Amino acid sequence: MAPIGVPQHAQVSIANPIGAGFGIVGNLVESRRAAGAGQELEKLLTKVSYDLRASLQRSVTVAVRKAGFTVVPATSDRPDSDRARFLRQYPSDTHADAYLDVYATYLGFEAPQSSTDYRPRIEIATRIVSARTHQTLFQAHIVYGAAATTDDDAVLVRSDDGAHFRDRTALSAHPATTARALQSAIDAVGWELTKRLM
Repeated sequence: MAPIGVPQHAQVSIANPIGAGFGIVGNLVESRRAAGAGQELEKLLTKVSYDLRASLQRSVTVAVRKAGFTVVPATSDRPDSDRARFLRQYPSDTHADAYLDVYATYLGFEAPQSSTDYRPRIEIATRIVSARTHQTLFQAHIVYGAAATTDDDAVLVRSDDGAHFRDRTALSAHPATTARALQSAIDAVGWELTKRLM
């Protein structure tokens, strides 16, 4: 199993923000707001010793083991250039039968619009590649918490109706509750991966 590729920071965004209607300036303001919100979420999770990225790595490992595979973690780090895509190169000297390659394109919370609640959103792409032939044996794109996606092949996992936060203040009010909401989303993505691999 290759180290999971993850975004540099946790994400808190609005899919269709009001500011986007104001062109380039509105989009610039929204991107700065989202960056600040992501940093706030990172600090919040640190308060309760919750490591979002490590939690995703554990969940994927457990999911693959539940599906009957033996998982051997890679000893090398994932290159930063492959953080948001599948690895361009796999090790050639290995005793593994296949490589499990996973990266996340979204880890955090998203509100569909400026006037709607934030909900956990997790999005991963995963594939298994033959160590001998380098052919793709399995591939899936799993999205938790989004109503729609541009990828017709994506597996949409419905979010927990109870895990929602009115605004960023509500996200920050109870760090343990916020962390539990993220963990629940990660567990749901892991379970979906297990089902796909069985």
